[in-house]
Amino acid sequence: MTSKKHPVGGKMKMFEFSLRFDISACQKSIDAIDDLLFEAGCDDALVRHGRKGEIQIDYNREAESALMAFERAKSEVLCALPGARFLEAKPDYVSPSDIAANYQISRQRVLKIMQTKGISIHPMTSVGNTQIFRLASVMNQLEKLGTPIVDASLYEAAQAAQKLNAETQQLG
Repeated sequence: MTSKKHPVGGKMKMFEFSLRFDISACQKSIDAIDDLLFEAGCDDALVRHGRKGEIQIDYNREAESALMAFERAKSEVLCALPGARFLEAKPDYVSPSDIAANYQISRQRVLKIMQTKGISIHPMTSVGNTQIFRLASVMNQLEKLGTPIVDASLYEAAQAAQKLNAETQQLG
């Protein structure tokens, strides 16, 4: 995590995160979408055109807080692409393999920790045989067990992603 003094006096931190949007109503070419996003301020991001009508934008963005970074990025996209609809913020939903990678431990170790009595790390859902967890909740529970949060900016980004995703679900 890099940090520097912001001209206004706040401490800037670097956050890595992704935002996913439905752009099917935008009716623009891939090149036009990329140009509009760049002009809107998404010059610190990689735009991935995956499924038809969707984009995922991967950011490396400096801000005073993760939530500020997420909200500014989301606003830039929605202004640049009228008709776009926000779908998801990442990192939020993770598998045991993702957790293992973040903590640099084996997937088996993660599963063993989660099966320990007295631990309140529960999956929010399953996809096939893979359990899906909320990253911020897992990091919080692991810290309570004595495993320190290895990346404070990742934890803050996970909290911001969870907040944005919860707001989106409430709006339906």
